[in-house]
Amino acid sequence: MKYYPVNLALENKKCVVVGAGIVALRKARRLLEYGARVSVIAREILPQFRGLLKKKKIIFKNKRADLKDLRGAFLVVAATDDRELNAQIYAYCLKKNILVNVVDSPKECNFILPSVLRRGSLVISVSTEGASPALAKKIRHDIEQRFGSEYAKLLRVMKKIRPEALKKIRDPRRRNLFFQKIIQPKILDLFKNNQQQQAGKRIREYLKNAQR
Repeated sequence: MKYYPVNLALENKKCVVVGAGIVALRKARRLLEYGARVSVIAREILPQFRGLLKKKKIIFKNKRADLKDLRGAFLVVAATDDRELNAQIYAYCLKKNILVNVVDSPKECNFILPSVLRRGSLVISVSTEGASPALAKKIRHDIEQRFGSEYAKLLRVMKKIRPEALKKIRDPRRRNLFFQKIIQPKILDLFKNNQQQQAGKRIREYLKNAQR
């Protein structure tokens, strides 16, 4: 099966994690990072979940999952060792057009999760379409060495200056050259060496010159 790469907006979406083991914990934490409303359903729960419960980060239902618990869900992760339950969850979600991922069972998924590297607004995902998660993870680690925190710093500045540049630089060719200049190694090196003020000053100079 081939998968269509896409970034999902999960802010305030109902997402259900069935199971409360170490894999379920990892999935729940990832969903919370993106603003999802996470419900966890399981008969037993890892101690690590208790911190999330105490902070009211998740809703926990101490029971065997019922298909009724999935109603209204935008996304479901089945992370149990109960194959029958996983199959029921998969079939229900397909019928209701709910995104579903059954952990360690690619055939029972209509989406899979890539290995992800995040540097602020820079998100790089690596997928082997389920063939080898270990290889995807290795490649992600290799990429981590190439893309450091300087990219997050640069993008914070880009978010602020891009609307201004689009407004002030009328000539499309000049505008394109401006954007190309501020992603060059000399600017990234300034951010890498924590010289944000110098980087910002140089970017401002580029913007001023681009308007002439």
